[in-house]
Amino acid sequence: MNLHHFFIFFLLLIPFTLLSQTRLYNISEVKITKPYEQISPLGKYRYDSLSYEIARKQTNYIFEKFNYTSDDTEVQGFSCIPKTTSGTKIPVIIYNRGGTGNIGRITEEDFPDFYALAKNGFAVYASNYRYVGASGANDQIGGDDIQDVIKLFQSIKNIDFIDVDNIFMVGVSRGGLMTYKSLTHINVNAAAVIGGIADFENLTNKRPIFLTGWTDLSQDLNYKGLENILPDFIQKKEQHIHDRSAVKWTDKINTPLYILHSRQDGKVPIDGTIELVKKLNTLKKEFQVKIYNQKSHSLPYSKFDSFEEIIHWFKKYIKY
Repeated sequence: MNLHHFFIFFLLLIPFTLLSQTRLYNISEVKITKPYEQISPLGKYRYDSLSYEIARKQTNYIFEKFNYTSDDTEVQGFSCIPKTTSGTKIPVIIYNRGGTGNIGRITEEDFPDFYALAKNGFAVYASNYRYVGASGANDQIGGDDIQDVIKLFQSIKNIDFIDVDNIFMVGVSRGGLMTYKSLTHINVNAAAVIGGIADFENLTNKRPIFLTGWTDLSQDLNYKGLENILPDFIQKKEQHIHDRSAVKWTDKINTPLYILHSRQDGKVPIDGTIELVKKLNTLKKEFQVKIYNQKSHSLPYSKFDSFEEIIHWFKKYIKY
C-alpha cells in the first residue's frame, strides 16, 4: 500500500472508529417541575416534602437526559452532575433502576434519589434500559438489556470530568439483578444493592407472573412474561433462570458488595439475598449486609438510613 492509498484508508477508518466508540448524545437539561403536593403516592412514600423540595430547588447540580447506543439500539439515560466541576475529576455512581418494562421507568420523580447520592461528591448516571415505551412488554429482565448497563459504563468513561478510577454502582430491586450480572463483565470500585433479585428461581416460584406475564394493568404497563418473549424459553428454562440468579455464579462476582434488604420485603423475598450472603461468605468475598426488620421494598432514604450507609461504603473504596 503506497502513502496515497494509506491516507485514503485512514480517512475512511476515522468515521468507523468514532461510531464504534460509546458516547452520550442528544444531551439536554431537565428539571424537577412538580411540587411535592403533585407527585404520585409512590413518590410521597419515597420522599419527605423537605428533601424533595430541596432537590427540586437546589442549583449546584443539574439533571440531564441523553441517548447512547447499546448494540444497535438507542437507549435513554439520565444523569445528575455538578453544575461546575472546576477542572476536577468526579467519581461516578451508576444507578440501575428497578421495575419491569415501563413499570419503574425513570422519570423526573427519580431525580431526588439521584441528587441524594450525587450531593455527596458524585456524578450519577442511570439507564432506562432498552425495553421501555412500545417495547416495554418485551423486557428480558437481565437478558440482552445487560448490555445497556455495560455500554453506559463504557460511555461515561469518555466524559472529560469523570474520574475513571472511581466508578461505583447501585442497584434497586430488578436493578440488583442488573448489578450482579454486569459485575461479571465490568470492574467498579464497589457496589450496593437494595432489595435486589439474587435468586430468580426463588422469585419466580413465588411470583410466576414474571414468566407468564400480566394483563390487568393499562396497556403500556402490561407485560408478556419471559416464557412468551424468549422463543427458546421452554427448551432452555433452566439456563435462563441460571443466567439471572447471582446465587448460581457468586464466584464470578469480585466487587465489594453492600447488600441491604428488608426481612419483610413483599416484592423480592429475602431468601435469595440470604443464600447469596452465605455463598459470599463461604467464598470469602468482600461484602457487608444489613437486614432491616421494617416492612419495605426499596428502603427509601427518607425512612431508612440506606443511602447514608451506601455513601459511607463507597467512600471506603475511593482511590486517591
